[in-house]
Parts: sequence; C-alpha cells; structure tokens
Amino acid sequence: MTTAQRVAVAGVVTVRVARGFDSFPIPYVSSTCETGGISVRLGGAGWTLARTLQLLGTDVTFATYVGADALGELAVGGLRRCGMYGPATQVCDVQPRVMVLYDADGRRASASDLRSTPDLRYPADSFQSLVDSGPPCAAAVLTNIGFTRSLIPVAADRGIPIVTDLHLVGAVDCAYNRDWMASAHVLACSHERLPCRAEDWVRSVWQRFGTDLVLVGCGPGGAVLGVRATGRIWHIQPAVPRGVRYTSGAGDTLLGSFTHHYFALGDPVAAVRHAVLTAGWKVGGTPDDDPGVPADELRDLRTRHGLPEVVTVA
Repeated sequence: MTTAQRVAVAGVVTVRVARGFDSFPIPYVSSTCETGGISVRLGGAGWTLARTLQLLGTDVTFATYVGADALGELAVGGLRRCGMYGPATQVCDVQPRVMVLYDADGRRASASDLRSTPDLRYPADSFQSLVDSGPPCAAAVLTNIGFTRSLIPVAADRGIPIVTDLHLVGAVDCAYNRDWMASAHVLACSHERLPCRAEDWVRSVWQRFGTDLVLVGCGPGGAVLGVRATGRIWHIQPAVPRGVRYTSGAGDTLLGSFTHHYFALGDPVAAVRHAVLTAGWKVGGTPDDDPGVPADELRDLRTRHGLPEVVTVA
C-alpha cells in the first residue's frame, strides 16, 4: 500500500456567501425572495487548496486561523468534518468572510473582508513543529496572505519546496510579494492583471528570481506553464467538460491539482494538464459544491474527456 504524500498548506479559510444573478450590472430591487439561491460555505485560498489536495489523495497539514466568534464556529465545524482541525489551527478574533456575486455566464464580483488575518504572524515555531513531526513534507503551499510570511524561512531552511499563488499581480518587482517570489519553487498567478503576455511574464520571473516552475491561470484561455530547467513555455488548452457556471476558486483549484500531480508524478507538463482538467470541471459546478475533485472522479474524467492539449509557445 502506497503512503500518501504529505503537503503543508498555510492560508486563509473564510465563510463565503454567494448569490447568482442573470447578468451584470445588477438592477436595484429593494427586496426579493431567493429560495435556494444563496449559498453559504467555507471558502478562501487556503481552504480551497487544502481541500483540493486532500480529495486527490494528499495528506494535508492545514495551518490557518479560525475566529473566536459565531462564524468561526462554522469554520471549525467544516475543518473538523474534513479532519483538518487540530494543532495547526490558530484562533483569531473574528472570522474572515467573503461575498461573491456571479452571473449566468460565470462572471464573478467578489469582496473579501479578512479582518485581522493579513496582519497576523503565524507562529514559526508551531509551524516548524508541524512539519518536523510525521512523514516528510513533499511541499509547503504558502499562500501570499500576510500571516504566512513568517513561515517562508521554516520551509526554505529544511529544503521543502515552496509553492505560492500571487493571485492578482501587476509587476514582477512587487514589494508585498517579494519574499514569496524569491523563495518559490512553483510560482502561480492569474493572467488578469499581468502587465504583459503570460509567456513574457514567465520570462520576466525567470530573469528576476530564477523560479523553477511558473504557472499562469488564463481563465477561458487555459493555462501557461514555464519550466526553467528546459527553458520551455507551454500553453495548455482549456477544458470545460460541463461548461462554465461558477468560476470563483478556479485558480486555487488549478494550483492545488497541479501541486498534487507534480509532486506525485514528477512531470510538470502532465501535472498541469491534470490541473486544467480539474479546474475546468469545477467551473461547471455550483457554489454549493465542495472544492476540488476526488481522485476517482478525476480518473473517470480523464477517461471520458482526455487531458487537454498542450503546445510549446517558446
């Protein structure tokens, strides 16, 4: 029996409220009844990454904060149900929360209220104890919320590859993100605010930081992956087997699946093809769906639809 690989994830878990509309802009209506139309679930980059990895078969240690308030009790309950509540869970004053509005075409408008968590400092000694106990960590996924900055040296000093998602980033020399960018083995981001084409962004990151793997989620355009060891940049075609309905969290799903498959297979191109299929399946779901795709379902998807096509762009 093969032992599951272990990955430490550090990031935020939110209580997320989502509501769908026919289209944007949303017309003003003073009051309406939306039976079954409002979803309340856990969300956040850390949660989505951790749950995606876990469903694919990775042994996840999830370092996060939960609030000492009523919404925090919802977060605790969700973590307990998935076996991710324990010594890695810290307590903050108020639970982070997010609101997502989305339309029938899958476009979204979200607002995050993370309260005190960006200014917190997750205790490095606690994280050190977590990664030093149990099986070795194949990777540390450190999202770029402020409280994980103190954990970068813990992973780096132990030679644990660091995976980071910058989400929306507009400059390669970004003061806020510099610590994560300088340390990452895998550096991911969205294409939405890049100052250049995705492939040019990859080259800029290689030149500035020498990052081994640079992953750009391109929404309806699929993804771009740069592999510095070979100097090659790949474009992965999109795959949306059941169309597009709800896109929030797609980038975190992409990176979670990529991380699982890359450290399991050792092949970044195969990993990104699996990741695009995973994320493409998720955007066809609803906000009530659990993050990620179970490993057996992904195998079925691969059999039915195949992996997305990939071509070299440089």
